[in-house]
Amino acid sequence: METYAQSEKIEDSRDWAALLKTGEAALDDVPKNELTEEICLAAVQKDGLALKQVPEEMKTTEICLAAVQQNGYVLQDVPKNIHTPEIIIKAVQQTGRALQFVQESLRNEETCLAAVQSNGTALEFVPADLKTEELCHIAVQQTGGALLYVPASLKTEELCLIAVQQNSDALQFIPENLMTKEVYLAVVQKDGLALKYILDNFITEETCLAAVQNNGLALKFVPEMLRTEEICFAAVQNNGQALQDVPNKTIELCLAAVKNNGRLLIHVPDRLRTEELCLAAVRQNSDALRFVPANLQEKMHGKL
Repeated sequence: METYAQSEKIEDSRDWAALLKTGEAALDDVPKNELTEEICLAAVQKDGLALKQVPEEMKTTEICLAAVQQNGYVLQDVPKNIHTPEIIIKAVQQTGRALQFVQESLRNEETCLAAVQSNGTALEFVPADLKTEELCHIAVQQTGGALLYVPASLKTEELCLIAVQQNSDALQFIPENLMTKEVYLAVVQKDGLALKYILDNFITEETCLAAVQNNGLALKFVPEMLRTEEICFAAVQNNGQALQDVPNKTIELCLAAVKNNGRLLIHVPDRLRTEELCLAAVRQNSDALRFVPANLQEKMHGKL
């Protein structure tokens, strides 16, 4: 599909700037002999990546600053001689991981702090001598996965707990000697299904209950001996599908399940498909009617 810029002759550079600002034209559409700083500025303000198409001689401080404010990653296309403190800070504030494009000699405390505040995983590019306990705390509070880039000497139980509370996936970056009951509990409270990764000696009723309260389907990872009525009830209340993994189904558990999802009547033992339970299931989802025993079908129609 042709753009206006491709189908019409643009005679005034100010028209190009207007078209670039609205996205009706791209910098590549502008004839090289018509390129001006004004046009390039309009282009990068709309899309920072346009800096790649800006001729080197036109990459002014103003244009480069506008580009990194729109997309921090284009810092890699900014000439090294104009890597000013302002341009660097704006780039890492926009995209923390742009820190990787900052010259090592310019990665100071201020720049590194701004970077990890924007994206904790920018800690990967922080010089070793600047990775302080405080900076690492800020990084994992922003992104739990930043724990991967924390030096072993700075990993504490408190820091690991902060990391998994922010993102349960950070569990994989915790040293074995720092795996505690509190850490595992925080993990399943954030992601119940993570129960499957917990070491057997840390799986307790408390941990299992927290897991199913977060995600009922975690019941499948609860050891049989710990599938108590309380834990099973919490699981089906959170997600009726958990009924499939309940070992000893009771009328109360089944009722809670079908109230959550009527179609789960299919998993209710025949002996428990009472009129009350079937009615609750059908009221929740009329499609459950096909799982109602034949002798109760007519009664269902009369009460719906």
